[in-house]
Amino acid sequence: MTPNEAPVRRGRRRSAAADEAILAAALEVLRLDGYGGLTMGAVIKRSGTSSATVYRRWPTKQDLVAAALGSLSQTVPDVDTGSLDGDLAAFVTAVAGFDCVDPEDLAVDVISELGRNAEFHAQVTEKFVGPRVAALKDIIVRARRRGELGTGLSPGVAYGFVTGPIHHRVHEQGEPATPGFLHSVAVGSAAAFRALAPPADNRPG
Repeated sequence: MTPNEAPVRRGRRRSAAADEAILAAALEVLRLDGYGGLTMGAVIKRSGTSSATVYRRWPTKQDLVAAALGSLSQTVPDVDTGSLDGDLAAFVTAVAGFDCVDPEDLAVDVISELGRNAEFHAQVTEKFVGPRVAALKDIIVRARRRGELGTGLSPGVAYGFVTGPIHHRVHEQGEPATPGFLHSVAVGSAAAFRALAPPADNRPG
């Protein structure tokens, strides 16, 4: 090392096990006490980690809860069936399976906070919804390349056509997302996509 070279300081390697323990503890406290009752101290105690470990990763309660909710978001498999209808059927089934795992007792308290806290809403959207919207965007792009769709359909808008009916049925009506229901969602979503973004040769003259 030359006189002008400063020694390289290596930071501590982040522990995946610690991350998992903290996020799991945050979800458990969230289930028990809700967003309003969750404290960093309670999460630290339940996770068995140090306060320095938690705060180094997530400086605020909002950051921690957003990351914990994001950990529930499973990767949507990229299934290219060769058609818009087939891709949507696979996507709808995957998304419904993930949503049904999410416990309802998180919904009211967290959704209330999402409604009044724009920054928290943006964090959760990025971590939880963002990957799913990106997967749906890939489906739309493939459909355009195959000539099944035209331009002008926003992936964000398209996502609402898929998840809106599922959320209503599971979380508001308390009904299961049966295969027949999911088939209807996929068919309805495909029809809505085509109506909003018809291929060029199908556009009204």
